Amino acid sequence: MRDTYDIVFDHKDNKHFNQDLSNLIKRSSNNNFEKWLFKDKQLENFSPITIVNEKNEIIAALGILKFDVFISGEKCSAVQVGNFFIKEAFIEENLEEILIEAAIYKYSNLVDILISYCGIKDEEVLIKSGFERKQEYLFFLPWNNREKQESSKIIKLDLSLAHDFELVKEAILHSSKQSSILDTKGDSLVKFHNIQKHFEDDLWYIPSLQTVVCFRIKNGIFDFIGSFSSYNIDLEELLKIIVPNGIKRVDFGFMPDIKEGIHITKTDTFVKTGLDMHSCLYLKEVTTGLKDKKFMFPLLSRQK
Repeated sequence: MRDTYDIVFDHKDNKHFNQDLSNLIKRSSNNNFEKWLFKDKQLENFSPITIVNEKNEIIAALGILKFDVFISGEKCSAVQVGNFFIKEAFIEENLEEILIEAAIYKYSNLVDILISYCGIKDEEVLIKSGFERKQEYLFFLPWNNREKQESSKIIKLDLSLAHDFELVKEAILHSSKQSSILDTKGDSLVKFHNIQKHFEDDLWYIPSLQTVVCFRIKNGIFDFIGSFSSYNIDLEELLKIIVPNGIKRVDFGFMPDIKEGIHITKTDTFVKTGLDMHSCLYLKEVTTGLKDKKFMFPLLSRQK
C-alpha cells in the first residue's frame, strides 16, 4: 500500500490539493471543526496530512492543528490530532493507521506532546500507534449557596449580532492565559468553534473587566466553561460577580488558579448541566511530564 499511495504534508501552495481536500472534508457527515475551518477559510495553524493515489487525488486526510500548551508556566509545542476523512471507496483499507503513523513520524522530533480526543472508532488506531489513554479530572469548588457578593453589570451576548460575534472572536484570540497550571494558546479557532457549536447561548460580557465569560447553570451547578480577557483577571473576584444566589457547586472547564477549597475527582464527563461532554483523552508525550499528574485540558480547546 505504501508503494501505491503518497503521503503529502504541505498543501498551502497547491491549489489542486487544497480544493480536493476541501471537497473531501465538506462531504463529511458531522459538524466537525475541519469542515467549519474550510467553510470560513480560516486555516492558520492547520496543517493536515493527506494520502494521494496514483491519479493525484486525495483519498484520505487527517486534521492536524499546531498550538502551544503551557504547563506550570512552561511553554511546550504541541499538535492536536483531529478527525479522519476517508473517501468511501477506501474505507476498508485502514488508511487511518497510515495517517497517524505519518503524523508521529513528522512531529515526534518537532513538538513536546501530541494530543488527541477520540471518537469510538479512533481508539484502536490511537492505541496501536503508541498513544496512551489518560484519566482526566474534574476540578470543582463547593459554593454552598453563598450569597452573591459583588454587583457589576453583566451583558448577555448574541452571536447573531455582528458586534457580539466579533467581540467574542477577538476576546478569545487576544486572551491572556486563564490558568497558570495548564492552558493552551494558538488554538483560538478551536475554542471559537466549540463556543458556536455548544455554548452560543451561554456567553456574557462584563464591561468593567473587559471580559467575556461562558457559563451555564442547572440544578444548583454552575458550569464555568471559560473566560477571555487580555487582562489578568483574578478568578475568585470574577466568581463573586458571575455566580448567582442558590448555587451549590462551581465546576470548572479548565484548571482553576485557586489555592484553597478546590476539590478534584476522576471523571468521564464534563458539563453536567446538560451537555455531558465525554472525556476521552489520548497523549503521546515526547518531553512533557504529565504521566502521573491530575489534570484536565480546557474543554474549549478540544478539536473533537
